Amino acid sequence: MDSRDNKPYEKVIDYVEEQILSGRLRIGDRLPPERSLSVMLGISRGAVREGMNVLESIGLVSNIHGSGNYITDHFDNTLTKLMTMMYTLDAMSFREIREFRYSAERQAILLACGNITPEQKEELYDQLRIMENSRDRDEQARSDLRIHYIIVEASGNRLVIANFMALNQIMNKFVSEARSSVEYRRPDEFQDFQYTHRRLVEAVCAGDYDAAAKALDDHFVYIKGNIET
Repeated sequence: MDSRDNKPYEKVIDYVEEQILSGRLRIGDRLPPERSLSVMLGISRGAVREGMNVLESIGLVSNIHGSGNYITDHFDNTLTKLMTMMYTLDAMSFREIREFRYSAERQAILLACGNITPEQKEELYDQLRIMENSRDRDEQARSDLRIHYIIVEASGNRLVIANFMALNQIMNKFVSEARSSVEYRRPDEFQDFQYTHRRLVEAVCAGDYDAAAKALDDHFVYIKGNIET
């Protein structure tokens, strides 16, 4: 016997999942009234409300007072929140974060080279100027992270963006630690490390994937050589 037989509210979740997968429910569609779902699924209205509360908590359904329940388009934010908690609970190492960032950004720059907008190019150069000219290490680190995020955002791939944002809080520390490690342990290499960002920005803005990939590879060589794994 399926364990869900003892959980009536999960019939609501199964029903909504089936309707979405079959294409009968799309973003913005209104779900049947709770009374109708109660009769249709053979469960109490309390169980229907419980199921709706679960769906709302994960960002799949939104309740509009006096109107009903609707399929939402908040999936990206929900996915980001869930992944953030998952990655934090797993206590991921710098090595794992580095490997994840590299694979995600390698794919992102391929897409960004063809999708980046003039506004994103302008912001990339703005952040690059801040990173190169600021004497505030925290500000430099923030601009560093922002450069990478703009490139990921320019990919237009929602899963890549959601995964990258899910690690945002962890990455804040990671970027700061990585920069400090290069600067203090190998100060002679720090300017070269900084310059990889300029090469990356210029290549992505020019749509030159090969040059962008080489800049990214060099960037992570510095990080791998200066962060304990």
